[in-house]
Amino acid sequence: MDKDSMQSAVIKLIEKYIPDRIDLKELIKEDTDSVKYILEEIDRYKTKSYEEVDLDIIKDVFFFWG
Repeated sequence: MDKDSMQSAVIKLIEKYIPDRIDLKELIKEDTDSVKYILEEIDRYKTKSYEEVDLDIIKDVFFFWG
């Protein structure tokens, strides 16, 4: 998973699970090292359960960037 793929995936997760956190979308664009923090924020504040496909994306992001 390259940088652009990771950023795109994380932005989609933010938009899906905590759409009011625009600040996190900007943060991932500026600082890829913040990916673990952002995924923790999504997990903490999500308003619905993860879909299976999104869990796979999260696993990939952690594997390559965590």
